[in-house]
Amino acid sequence: MRSIHGFVLVIIVCGLVASANRVSGAAEPASQPATKPMDNPDLIQWQLHCDLDDGRRLISDGGLMLESKYLPKVPVPEKSVPAQAAERLMKSETDKEFGLDDLNQKGGDGHFASPSGIQLNRKYIKCLRESPLKATVRFRGKGLNDPVLILDDKKVVGVMMPIKS
Repeated sequence: MRSIHGFVLVIIVCGLVASANRVSGAAEPASQPATKPMDNPDLIQWQLHCDLDDGRRLISDGGLMLESKYLPKVPVPEKSVPAQAAERLMKSETDKEFGLDDLNQKGGDGHFASPSGIQLNRKYIKCLRESPLKATVRFRGKGLNDPVLILDDKKVVGVMMPIKS
């Protein structure tokens, strides 16, 4: 069952990226970012945005999706995707809750692990620790490969994909 959820999640993320490419036009030449991700592995390359029906705007790089109000210095990417897939992700089933202080940084790769073993990318945790959300952020997850909800106290404000185990 867990692999089905992971497969569905991959399809949703691919759909978001494909939708963004269709919206922006397939004939556009690819532009090169000023700083390549390989130059700085902790640099988040924001690629798309999503406007929810309730008026909130989310910004995403494909692995982290967060309300734009928590990323005040990030320009809104041009590419947009439909709200339905993002809203489904933000309603993912969860059964474990934890906070920033509950995370343990692992050796070697520097990524973080929740008490239940969910692995989270260090660049996303760094981003959240540097955001206005840092004082109230909570996480909710289910399995090692399931989406992790990002909460501002009790309200879901984003989703993070765990590092596959």
